[in-house]
Amino acid sequence: MPINWGIEMIRKSVVIAGMAAGFALLSPVAALAGDHVVDHNLKVSVSGSTVTLQGSCAKPNEQAQGHYGVRNGHEPIGIEAMKANGTKQTLSFKGVKPGKYIAWMFCDSDSAPNGGSISGKLVDFTVGAPKPATETKAPQTKAPQVAEKPKGAPQTGGGAEAADDAGIGTAAAGAAAALAIGGGGFFALRRRASRR
Repeated sequence: MPINWGIEMIRKSVVIAGMAAGFALLSPVAALAGDHVVDHNLKVSVSGSTVTLQGSCAKPNEQAQGHYGVRNGHEPIGIEAMKANGTKQTLSFKGVKPGKYIAWMFCDSDSAPNGGSISGKLVDFTVGAPKPATETKAPQTKAPQVAEKPKGAPQTGGGAEAADDAGIGTAAAGAAAALAIGGGGFFALRRRASRR
């Protein structure tokens, strides 16, 4: 009996430890320790290949950084210090290639509750391809599809020769059928003669 009692105690201990771990992971404290998203009212405007970020920080004239990159990219494409004017922050990236991007910003006063990590609110934007220069072309007159028009009847195939080839095929099929019938009759007569 003591062996079964020991196994049962181990099972109960494992179940209790699993339940305690589940409660710890699902508690509100653990949920608050995750990423904290900071919204800086970031606006993005695009003019040609220049992208301008405008946002705000909590404290006047504090240092801030503006970022842009591609969604699900590992590294930002551009990171620069923003220019402060009170709580307003501005930054322009020049020479941005056409494509779809995201932008975000951080201020020095940003912090997450309960020691978690912070991330800036992402703003999607698109830089369009430059419009091609339009050229005015003189209307072209259509050249004829064929340079020289053909003369005479159209050439469509074998003509009389094709009809002769069809007769040979029919004659061959008839000969093969006659041989098959004749051969079958010969064997039938031979079997009949051997039975006598």
